[in-house]
Amino acid sequence: MTKVMFQIGLLAFFVSAVIFGSQGMPVMAAVARAFIVFIAVVAGQIVVLVVASSMKRQPHPTAPVVAQSSRSEEGAAEDQEPPTTQTSASAA
Repeated sequence: MTKVMFQIGLLAFFVSAVIFGSQGMPVMAAVARAFIVFIAVVAGQIVVLVVASSMKRQPHPTAPVVAQSSRSEEGAAEDQEPPTTQTSASAA
């Protein structure tokens, strides 16, 4: 990925050097401006890459975690005893 970003920056450098040179600028001024274009293009790519990678969907940190039991719900329901009701005769 970094090689691609560097190569795009170099392409911008040489294209801008040719454009600035064809405008009749001195060589050092054209190279200096082309270097500034190179830095701007590479920095822009880094910003876009960081923003794009941070926009990936990540699970929300406060999302509830669902615990999975080792038994199925049907087997767990069979093991439960029916609720007992207390009658007035057994209470007295």
